[in-house]
Amino acid sequence: MPEPMLKFSVTCPNCALESVSEMPIALIANALLTGKAIRLRAQCHDEYWTATIGEREQIRSALREIRVDMPTATLRTHAERAMKSQTAP
Repeated sequence: MPEPMLKFSVTCPNCALESVSEMPIALIANALLTGKAIRLRAQCHDEYWTATIGEREQIRSALREIRVDMPTATLRTHAERAMKSQTAP
């Protein structure tokens, strides 16, 4: 199963061109929770930089808007496991 990715816009610090970037959600969430740097990349100039406080907030907002839909079978499996653990001696 592929790792879930978040797509968000970045603005190149050289030319102010906006482009789409994507990163693994787990990597972003970990960096936001631990205060680690988030490295961003602009495709137009192959430029890398550390996300500013404002950029981090935009990424955090993008994470808030994600809707996670799990397949019904997966939900049922988790529910079944919970019921079995409650009834086990």
